[in-house]
Amino acid sequence: MIAVCFHRDALDKYRGSIMETFSVAFKAGNLELDALVTAFDHHRRFKVEMVTNERNPIILLRSAPGQWSIASRGQRTIPDIGFQSLEKAIDAHLHQIYALQTILILTDFSPSSLNAARYAAAFANLLKSRNILIYHSTAVPLATDLPIDISLGNTEDHEQVTTKLNRLKDELSSLVSSEITINIRKDDRLLLTAVEILGEQQQVGLVVMGITGKSNLKEILIGSNTTTIARESKIPLLIIPADAQFQIINRVVFACDLKRVSETTPVEAIKTLITVLNARLLIVNVAQDEGQLDSDRLKEQADLQDLWGDEQPEYHYIVHEDLATGIMEFASRQEAQLVITVPKQYGFFEGLFHRGLTNRLAYHTHLPLLLFKEDK
Repeated sequence: MIAVCFHRDALDKYRGSIMETFSVAFKAGNLELDALVTAFDHHRRFKVEMVTNERNPIILLRSAPGQWSIASRGQRTIPDIGFQSLEKAIDAHLHQIYALQTILILTDFSPSSLNAARYAAAFANLLKSRNILIYHSTAVPLATDLPIDISLGNTEDHEQVTTKLNRLKDELSSLVSSEITINIRKDDRLLLTAVEILGEQQQVGLVVMGITGKSNLKEILIGSNTTTIARESKIPLLIIPADAQFQIINRVVFACDLKRVSETTPVEAIKTLITVLNARLLIVNVAQDEGQLDSDRLKEQADLQDLWGDEQPEYHYIVHEDLATGIMEFASRQEAQLVITVPKQYGFFEGLFHRGLTNRLAYHTHLPLLLFKEDK
């Protein structure tokens, strides 16, 4: 019997309390200042304090394309040039996150998760990341290759887990640059809770998970873990199919719908990744019939092209009766090494626990699938 419980009420309460806080140094005239910055709303709103719990803090707003505005100057007299320095300091911090300098690998030691870990190591080398954190939860497996009995009371031999983690660490250490630090972590927290906490503590830019085949058991496990992370976590998620082998990434497909693109597309995160990879970006919109490509979408097409500005990606608009198949056939024709999408686009979850396009993409492709969170 399989029994997986996520305690969603408690988790939602925890998630609602999360605020990313970090410190930055900046200059205001001849003064060198340190500030405590709290980020809200997917890095769109920032509270800046010189001391904790300031009564009237600075409030800054940042648009998806990276343009800054001042909502409140706070109680301190800081010149405009000081605000510019502060904004650049925050931008530099965000770049470290967007550039995926810290990668979190989730493993249950199954063949698929070990393959994902090896892929992540090669990906970290390509990105010139600084840190890799390998994490194992003893609470619930990520995905397994053999039928097992799962319960929240399931425990593992902690010494054996530590041995396996150290063995995986040693293997990955032989695959990455000496400049990349690898650490291990294990505990009995639920997976999503662990991802959220570690993401905040370690400033994780990317989570990497493996995905297995299509048996009923495996689909249940994937549904209770990978899709939960994809739906709930704000951190980009890289899903590695079981048979995927790392290739140098020089062509990337971004599967994008044409719905509120200027408001929802995480442009800067994707731009930063493409720049770091030095890859060619191909943006594709797949419609299920010709009528979806009519004049009603001209504005969205124009907005889409405005978002990317000087990046000069290729734009493709195609028709296919099945969105997932259309995307993957397009990626194969274009010889892409990576597919990016935004889960909420293309109706990722039309209802609670519903498996939509993104999940079918993951099950039907040999290509890694990178999920970015929709900007809101």
